[in-house]
Amino acid sequence: MGTASKYWEQIKINSSGSRQILEITEAKQFFTLKFPEYVTDSDISDINIQRKLLAWVQDNSDTNLDRDSLLAERCLLCFISWQIDRVCQQLAANFGKNYGFTSQNLFPYVLTDDGRISSQKNKTSCCSFAQEILQSFNPSQSNLASWTTRKVKQHPELNSFLLECGVYLISDWAILNDTPPKQLEKIFSVFYNFTAFETRESIDILSSYHAIYRAQRRQKSLSRAGRKCLPPTTEQLEQIAQLIKTKTGTNISPKQIFTKLQDLASQIREYRISVRSGSLPTIPLDTSNHKSLANQIFPVQEEVDTMDEENEFLSNYRKQFILSLDDAIAKVTETWMELLKKRKKPKLEQFIQALHLYYCQGKSMTEIAQNVGLKAQYQVTRLLKLKSFRADIRQELLISLRGRILDIAQDYADPKHLKTIDQKIEIALDEQINRVFQEVESEGYKSQSSLQANLFAQRVCQHLDRLSDCNLS
Repeated sequence: MGTASKYWEQIKINSSGSRQILEITEAKQFFTLKFPEYVTDSDISDINIQRKLLAWVQDNSDTNLDRDSLLAERCLLCFISWQIDRVCQQLAANFGKNYGFTSQNLFPYVLTDDGRISSQKNKTSCCSFAQEILQSFNPSQSNLASWTTRKVKQHPELNSFLLECGVYLISDWAILNDTPPKQLEKIFSVFYNFTAFETRESIDILSSYHAIYRAQRRQKSLSRAGRKCLPPTTEQLEQIAQLIKTKTGTNISPKQIFTKLQDLASQIREYRISVRSGSLPTIPLDTSNHKSLANQIFPVQEEVDTMDEENEFLSNYRKQFILSLDDAIAKVTETWMELLKKRKKPKLEQFIQALHLYYCQGKSMTEIAQNVGLKAQYQVTRLLKLKSFRADIRQELLISLRGRILDIAQDYADPKHLKTIDQKIEIALDEQINRVFQEVESEGYKSQSSLQANLFAQRVCQHLDRLSDCNLS
């Protein structure tokens, strides 16, 4: 029967929280009667089916309850349950392994529909999440599958759980809001290798979006924490289109603006996910690729001694990188330890031990939980907060290293030249630091042999060993 069964089979959770599929006989009979041409078709038209089902749902009144309306609603709720299940499976596949959760941990938040068919009079004021999705759905603005996906990813309690695990789900419009045009230029040129024209067009669109949407949002004081970024209105899209025309002379319709903004957000999201999962290509610290930094310091010259100066500079750079990394690790670790000391239930010893087991011994979250006296792997994830830990170190490293590099660069380049390339140096350093952290975030380094080859893990372990020696002495 192919995919037609998703209109009469409901995915729900049982009393133990496990996923199960419930066949709803009345919904199956109704669908078979109304859509006989699709029952045995494996390639059905969801749009046509849902349009008719929605018409039956809406053709209902409080005084004259129509059984067809209730059954049509149940068919749509079955479809929604499959899409909810799909989103949970995707979230678990993308983030679960690294952040210590499974799809089964997500189901209780969003699979709240029990599959029963009841009259409107018997319905309580508290409806299921699937019913909330259906009631808020506007077929003229979206399709039911994408609307369900969006609503699941915006679910407050689900997001709270994911945030505790270290995963932050963000809407397209929020992604665009917090992406500076300069960062977009780097993403498109380095990550996607887009042409200069494609990059320039995207920057113009993002800058115009900021000038209209973000500015108006701030004026209305809607940028406070907890307020969701809603899609831009038709009026805002028209204003963005007009601004682009004024700036570049290019005519783009509001509808095209909306599509291009969504494409931009998807590309930025893909980049962020790739960085987070470590799927970008990584480059060891001691390679000729680091000459991209030296190229910013040394303009193209004909002098014979330029190569010797570059080699000397790169040697100094490697030393300063290690010193800066060590300083950043020590500073952030100390800050985190001070915060842990202030808790009612001290977690300091567990944190240090778990950090050592993870970076120095390559233990899994489950193994770490057993060793430090925690019940489950997600508790280790919450304790370590590895993503935040690395992000704090990365920020400290960039600040420290930039100052050190500018100091030593003065011995090799003209001060006037350094002033003009200050920003380029920072971008080059940012790229080099990214490579180190992409490596540590990838799954491939978790074996003991790869741990020993990983620079970040090495320096964290050395710092932890020093801490241990200090405590013993």
